[in-house]
Amino acid sequence: MIKKIVITSAILTASTAISFAAGAPYLGVGLGLTNNTSNNASYRGIPLTLSGGFGATINQNIYLAGEIFANFATSTLNNNVGSVSLKTTYGYGISFIPGVMLSDHSMTFLRLGLIKTRFSSLDNTATGGQIGWGLQTGITQNWDLRGEYDYTKYRHVSGVSPKADTFNVSFIYKFE
Repeated sequence: MIKKIVITSAILTASTAISFAAGAPYLGVGLGLTNNTSNNASYRGIPLTLSGGFGATINQNIYLAGEIFANFATSTLNNNVGSVSLKTTYGYGISFIPGVMLSDHSMTFLRLGLIKTRFSSLDNTATGGQIGWGLQTGITQNWDLRGEYDYTKYRHVSGVSPKADTFNVSFIYKFE
């Protein structure tokens, strides 16, 4: 199912590139703080996030973007193991990012997406729905700073129903 979503989003992103004259592809790298919880366990770690997408401003103040992302190398801060551990090793997903321009160089945005995450201690992967809110501002003409909070609710996996709260700070390079 994730493959279908990724292929569909790639096609939509490519077709969007044709219709938005002011749009640009971008790449991002960020660090975050993730808190995975369930009824009987919790895990806190620091993931490295890589992202890429295409975004455009339309009607002077509306921003739309499609993005793919991956989380790697989650460093453990705290692992409170109840009956299970919720340690993650990697994840990948796709997001739709609508936003509103606050000024010529700053915006607020929502993140709506799907993510597939590997729970290493459960020896299983789980798919989750993701919603988030953030701010992004220009540092230079091509570099932006992005801060965001994302909430993810995963499907039931290996006897638990994990949730994740993630705070992420990223540097975005726009190819304009």
